[in-house]
Amino acid sequence: MALITASRFNTLHQAVENVLGLGTDGYGQAMTSSIINTGDIINASHINSIYEDLRKCYKHQNGGNPASSVIQEVQQGDLIKDNDGVNYTGWDQYEQLASDNAGALRNTVALGQYQDATGLTRSRGSWNGTIVQVFDIAFSSALARRYFFNSGGRIIIRSATTDSSSLGNSWQNMFNNNAGDISLTKNSTLQTGSGGTVSGALGNDQLTTSYQYIYQNFDAGGGAYSANDYYIEAQASSDTLIKIRQTWRDEKGGNPDENISDLTATCIHRTAAVDVIGTAPGVTSGSGTTL
Repeated sequence: MALITASRFNTLHQAVENVLGLGTDGYGQAMTSSIINTGDIINASHINSIYEDLRKCYKHQNGGNPASSVIQEVQQGDLIKDNDGVNYTGWDQYEQLASDNAGALRNTVALGQYQDATGLTRSRGSWNGTIVQVFDIAFSSALARRYFFNSGGRIIIRSATTDSSSLGNSWQNMFNNNAGDISLTKNSTLQTGSGGTVSGALGNDQLTTSYQYIYQNFDAGGGAYSANDYYIEAQASSDTLIKIRQTWRDEKGGNPDENISDLTATCIHRTAAVDVIGTAPGVTSGSGTTL
C-alpha cells in the first residue's frame, strides 16, 4: 500500500501544473486538481482529479488518452500501491506519466488537437523588383504569447503565385519545393520544403528586438532567374508583438524585364483547440509592407 501524504500529493500536483497550468512554462489551463492541506483525507476523487490533468496533457501531446496499460482512474475502495503493474493505478504510474508529460513532447501538439486558421492573406497583381510583406502578430499579453507557443502553437508563413510562365514556374519552385511552409515554433523554425536555409534553432523564445533570418534562399531562381531571392525575418518588437517580414526580390532584369502576374502571402496560426484550449493572436499588415 502506498502512503500518499499531502506533501507527496502536492508534489505531483505541482509537477502537472508546471506543464498544464498558469506558470510561465505551462499551457495556461485551469487545473482540475488542487493542493491538499496537511491532515486532509485523500480520496478517490482527489486522485482522479490528478488523473484528469494528466490525461489532458497526454492527449494534447499524443493525440489520444493514455492506454489502460499506462495509467487508470481509481475506484472508491481501491488499494493504492506504490507500483501497480496490474491495475496501473499505482502512485509510481501517476508520477511516471507526469514526468513523461514534461519530456520531449512538452511543447508540441498532436495531430487532431489543434486548429489551423488564416490570420491574414495579402495579394497583389503584376510585380517586379523587390516586394515586402510585414505581418504584425499581436498577443493580448506576454503570458498569452508564452502559453500559445508552450502549448505547441506556431505561426506559419506561406507564399504563392499562379503565374505559369518560365519566370512564374521558377518562383513557384522557390515557394512550393524549396521553402514550403515556414513555421515559427517555441524554440525552432521548421520548413516543409527542402531548399534554402532554415534557422532551425531560432524560435519565439530566441527572438530579439532586431530582425533575424528564419529562412533565406538567395540566388535561388535557377537558370536565367538565378539572381532571385526569397527570405523571411522575424523580431519581437515587444513582449506582445512579433513581426515577420517576407521579402521577394526579382532581380533578373533584361530587356524586356519580365513581370510576375501575381503574388500572395499568407499568415496562419496553429492553436491548441481540444482538451487544451489556446488563444490565437491577431494578425495585421505592418509598417513597411509593399505587397
